[in-house]
Amino acid sequence: MRVLTKSRFKLGLECPNKLYYTHKEEVYANNKSSNPFLEALASGGFQVEELARLHFPNGVLIEDDTDRTKYNYEEKVIQTNELLNKDNVVIFEAAFMFNNLFIRVDILEKKGNQINLIEVKAKSFKHGTDDVKYNADWKFYLFDVAFQKYVIENAYPEFKVTPFLMLADKDKSTTIDGLNQMFRISKNSGNRTGIIKMDEQLNKINIERDSILSLIEVSEIISRIQKSEERILPEYEFEEAIKLFSKAYEEDRYFDYDLKFNICKKCEFKKDEKKPYLKSGFENCFKRKLNWTEDDFKAPNAFEIWDFRRWKHLIDNQILKLEDISDAAFGDTTDNSSKIGRVDRQLIQKHKSLENETTPYLLKDSLKSEMENWKYPLNFIDFEASTVALPFYSGQKPYEKVVFQFSHHVYYEDGTITHENEYINVTAGDFPNFEFVRQLKNALGANNGTVFQYSPYENSTLNQVKVQLEASDESDKAALINFIKTLTTPPTDKDYKGEIWSPSRKMIDLCEVIKAYYYNPHTKGSNSIKAVLPAIFESSLFIRDKYSKSISDINLTSKNFSPNHIWLNFENEKVIDPYKTLGKPFEEWDTTMERITEMDEINNGGAALTAYGLTQYTNMSNTERDSLKASLLKYCELDTLAMVMVFEHLKELSIE
Repeated sequence: MRVLTKSRFKLGLECPNKLYYTHKEEVYANNKSSNPFLEALASGGFQVEELARLHFPNGVLIEDDTDRTKYNYEEKVIQTNELLNKDNVVIFEAAFMFNNLFIRVDILEKKGNQINLIEVKAKSFKHGTDDVKYNADWKFYLFDVAFQKYVIENAYPEFKVTPFLMLADKDKSTTIDGLNQMFRISKNSGNRTGIIKMDEQLNKINIERDSILSLIEVSEIISRIQKSEERILPEYEFEEAIKLFSKAYEEDRYFDYDLKFNICKKCEFKKDEKKPYLKSGFENCFKRKLNWTEDDFKAPNAFEIWDFRRWKHLIDNQILKLEDISDAAFGDTTDNSSKIGRVDRQLIQKHKSLENETTPYLLKDSLKSEMENWKYPLNFIDFEASTVALPFYSGQKPYEKVVFQFSHHVYYEDGTITHENEYINVTAGDFPNFEFVRQLKNALGANNGTVFQYSPYENSTLNQVKVQLEASDESDKAALINFIKTLTTPPTDKDYKGEIWSPSRKMIDLCEVIKAYYYNPHTKGSNSIKAVLPAIFESSLFIRDKYSKSISDINLTSKNFSPNHIWLNFENEKVIDPYKTLGKPFEEWDTTMERITEMDEINNGGAALTAYGLTQYTNMSNTERDSLKASLLKYCELDTLAMVMVFEHLKELSIE
């Protein structure tokens, strides 16, 4: 039986056509599919769900099937119905079915005919500033709850259902250390959440005092949704959408929903390079709706344009290829010739793409003027930080950053490049933030040269640690706070009402330098360093030649790679992405030793955060932790070396 669950209903709200492609893993590629163990680890959602259950100590769990391929919907409903015969009961994962609609409720509290429907989310809120309201941040969560309420009310018309969200409350701070350590993730736990509760530790906490979760009633918003006063898809009323989605999914029928290009751009059902034999749902839609051929897919289109904002014009006119979009459709250009404006950059991209012209565009004089303000030696820093719902230490609020790693490269005026410093702490339960800042202070205090970040991430991270320091009892907190203020600019959030300061050594955002003065057609519009770096490899013979030599043959030092290591290798005259050659964490692992992690590689930020999470929330041996630590150090070193390469390319162009 093909049932419409709450997750499939949400998918239909994103785009009804997705219902045809989902759960066809052997036919259609799905770029959101991943190892569920690592997925749960990254989100922290199951840990929050287990904490939420502690608020209801007498709750009864409807156990999940160990074999998900033989899921028994009816059996779950029967078990739920038996429990609902009680006047008062709390059920975890209560199951309801109406027609072919099926839901599992995170927490259901029954008092007579009163049902409290509680949906648990790892998402956070703050009273007064980001309360739960109907907007882009909350609408899918709210429609999820509305769908559940609809199914219960139709399955049990005699019940009065009151909907709630249970969320991480940013106005709460825990009063205990190691709250997140009390919920360990295990791929072998035998339950749906994959969480093992450390009962001996949990027995010592006062849930009302120590939990950071709060219940928020959402009856008024859910009522507006059910009355169709709020809609995600404007064409359909709430109940109409449910009926249409359920029928299409039950019949396994393509919905034939009109293309909304701004939604299509984010479609997960695109070709998977690792599984080229799978079909593309994205391409199937365009072939059906616009009669696109293979050549049409190869033609430059608006999906490639950085920060494009005129989607309504394209949707209304059903045009997407750049050759069909007039320059005027992009918006107004700027008169500022010293920097590349947003629309100017888009038009540069459009015309270079249509003309198949791959030479980088550069405002040479402006870039040169900018670079003359930089002071040697140049410092390139990169951080790795984790944000988790359940705090590490007493006094912390949900989603405060835990900064566990930095890398620091120095570029001297004579061209010498040293991997000068690094810091990492992956010890389970350690709160690294303050020692992180001490080590960074020591590292950057060795010279007074310009400091670079790539994106505002390092700035915002240090500002959050500044707030943590202000609330701490650290003996050197004044010195650490003053150090942070030399580097960072104050938060720009509209709700920020805190201290304002002027940094004496303000970090330069290398990404903003790229956006202001440089465009490389090989980036396809992306300004991410993971796109800019390969583009530079395509465009700069200097960079290709220099880094295709071993470390010992160039003016460079490394802390994590041997002198014989070569950063740039080639295959069919194309540079192999150096992130793909970092090596695997367990290449030399003794196969007779059991290990927790299934990680195959650490070559992107998401994998780094997952690896850190593994070191914190699993019962991992020190040997395994050290293997992940070594891989994290290599990854972060390459991140700051990548920044050096970007700088060297800009320097190369500015003096040509």
